[in-house]
Amino acid sequence: MNPYNNYLHIRLLPILFISCCLFSGCEYFSSSPAQEETSKTADEIYTEEKNSAENINSEDEKIGNPIDYKTPTIKKVFVTTRNGIEFYEGADDKSTRLGKLPYGEKVEVIEELMYWYAIKYNIQREYKTPSGNNVTMWQWEKVFIKQEQTGDISQIKLNYKDLITTEDKKPLKKINIRFVTKDEYLAQKANAVDFIDTTNTIKKVKGKLRLPCQECKNKYVTYIDSLAPKYDDNRIEHTYMGEIPFLNQYLICITGYEYWDYILIDKTTGKKFTLAAYPYITPDRQYFMTLLDNVYEGVADFSLYSIDETNKIKQVFSTTFTQWALVLDEKDREQVFMGSNGSLYAKVINVSVRWDQKGHYNPRGQYICISINMNQELKNNNP
Repeated sequence: MNPYNNYLHIRLLPILFISCCLFSGCEYFSSSPAQEETSKTADEIYTEEKNSAENINSEDEKIGNPIDYKTPTIKKVFVTTRNGIEFYEGADDKSTRLGKLPYGEKVEVIEELMYWYAIKYNIQREYKTPSGNNVTMWQWEKVFIKQEQTGDISQIKLNYKDLITTEDKKPLKKINIRFVTKDEYLAQKANAVDFIDTTNTIKKVKGKLRLPCQECKNKYVTYIDSLAPKYDDNRIEHTYMGEIPFLNQYLICITGYEYWDYILIDKTTGKKFTLAAYPYITPDRQYFMTLLDNVYEGVADFSLYSIDETNKIKQVFSTTFTQWALVLDEKDREQVFMGSNGSLYAKVINVSVRWDQKGHYNPRGQYICISINMNQELKNNNP
């Protein structure tokens, strides 16, 4: 069994702060009787008198449709149109277009019309005061989107373009990545490969992890925990993960406030090699891959390493995927493993819906496979 999957990471989820800026002069939006009647009549279009930002001449006139952020939400929906959708000042195609919402965006509906949703949205407005000064402000407004362009969270999926999109926008020459079926994923999982040996467990004593080392001073490499209060910047813990016999290396995990590292330590010399995540070694022992779910940045960091005939480790490729995140199981464990075919398998999800509507990890996902482009590797090794 993969020891990584037995190790429960302490994940410090970022706290989302919602800042609402309230400006003097902003009033609650209330529909006129005619508008209320329109909301109830299916075959009529919702209309309202709109003020243009360019025509504001007094403090008594309002810009757009300002509302209180606390306006009750009747439901939440997601943008399901791939290219994103426009949002309007009124429930009319001819109304002023105020901006665009991206695919997967969650919006809060405050009113439901025949073909439109009224949603609350924080908008930047610019206008000129009677004295000629240019003013920029943010305010919560009631704006409108088309119902047919939205749907449920389950409709938000990754496509191939999402799968290969990276931070640097460069083509993936060293690796191949593809979607796989759940059946293939489970079949490979049943025969997953792992070279991390956990037979001899080294336990900490009073916060000290001592690893035997032949040529080290005092014959040990020692790591000492800094057990500051939980969530303290100075808190550091060290966990023994196992050893890799054919590499003559220990593997430990270091966790701190909003970060963690994996360290390979040579059992003879004590020399260290830092990794961003758990190493998944290929069956031929010539490569390993790491895949870090960087929850704080909302990205997935991938690295490929080679192992030569002298067991020297070298990073040959790294990239950051920006459109997907790893899906965790019911015990908050990443569902990643090395298949018997030498490919890395993972369950992933569109990063915009990694959290469900209750703020928990979204268990839905799609299955992917990352393999080494051996033709490219052979070309590089034989110039």
